[in-house]
Amino acid sequence: MTLLLVTFSLLLAFGTPIAIAMIAASGLVIWQEGIPLTVVAQRVYAGLQSFPLLAVPLFTLAGSLMNESGISERLFSFTRALVGHIRGGLAQTAVIGEVFLSGISGSSIADTAATARVLVPQLERNGYSREFGAAVAASVGTLGPIIPPSILMVLYAWQSNVSLGKLFVAGIVPGIVMAGAMSLVIFVLARVRGYPISGRFSLAALGTEFLRAFWALLMPVIIIIGFRLGAVTATEIAGVAAGYAAIVGLLFHRTLKLSRLPAILRSTARETAVVLIIAGAAAPFSWILGIEQAPQLVVETIQEFSKEPWVVLLILNVALLVAGMFMETIAIMIILVPILVPLLTALQIDLVHFGIILLVNLVIGQLTPPVGVLLFVVMTISKVKLGPLMREMWPFLISLLIALLVITYVPSLSIALPRLLGI
Repeated sequence: MTLLLVTFSLLLAFGTPIAIAMIAASGLVIWQEGIPLTVVAQRVYAGLQSFPLLAVPLFTLAGSLMNESGISERLFSFTRALVGHIRGGLAQTAVIGEVFLSGISGSSIADTAATARVLVPQLERNGYSREFGAAVAASVGTLGPIIPPSILMVLYAWQSNVSLGKLFVAGIVPGIVMAGAMSLVIFVLARVRGYPISGRFSLAALGTEFLRAFWALLMPVIIIIGFRLGAVTATEIAGVAAGYAAIVGLLFHRTLKLSRLPAILRSTARETAVVLIIAGAAAPFSWILGIEQAPQLVVETIQEFSKEPWVVLLILNVALLVAGMFMETIAIMIILVPILVPLLTALQIDLVHFGIILLVNLVIGQLTPPVGVLLFVVMTISKVKLGPLMREMWPFLISLLIALLVITYVPSLSIALPRLLGI
């Protein structure tokens, strides 16, 4: 296990892609033990033989189709009509619009890119600094993996063997808590800095924008009702979502062109390949950790320090936040979840609740350098520098950390709604 971890860490330090680093470290250990190297390929293949993983390309395709159809613009126009009349309302549009957008794409990167392209120019024209707009776009992008559907939830459910439907529903209230925390930051900053009011409230305009965004707003409802009625599985609802997105774009909005479908499918294939290559590479890596009894060692080590669940959760939160600063989100999840599940089970910590805690930690990590992928997205699209961006980012980071503590130590926020709905 020492050889595995040291090799893996050194390869990462030299800038080796995460999937190659895991495969190389695993291959070295297997070769050193005299085991045929064909075992590496067998473990990779076996690691991808999971029915729930079919949801990854389907949800990715659904998000791509929705974005191509101009759904984000319609959602943001609707939320602007809803809250634009309050001070700082245009910035609030990003938060509320992302709550709806998260129920469509499930990707923090896609949502951040859409928000940055649509809203940052509008914010700048209305008296907000470009850096503030970029900070808002990056921060609200963290809601993408928390409010269902979510590709990261699919991966966590696959690894921890929990109900994906229950995990989807469990993310709704924590997502709203995070959105509320960011909305509060915008409200305070709008008062302190005197941000402008964006127009007047008009019930007629709100009705018009609601009708324009109706088909987009309906998609999350279909997902939740489908799970609640037991009509479809998580993988099947991913297929339904992709089909629904295509129908809405082609027939109702008529903004999705058939000529664009090949490019959308190629983009979906590339994004899916990135996820599944890491998932496959992690299979032999996790297999070696399992043989070396890494999960048992983690359980024993942490329980020697404390057996109190609240202390263990605090330790894990700190560790995950630090890991999120230096490692890619999917890699952290795939490596750590199999190790942590025995510990969580021993301490009787609900795996669904911890799944939400894990995801919130990981999306906060996407906002922190040096591997803050959401920062890089808004820096590229909005043409801002890291220093000024981080000066505007810190209030949002603090609000998200407070939300993380609330979500961690109030488990009913995650598990009450699935129980209420009988999922």
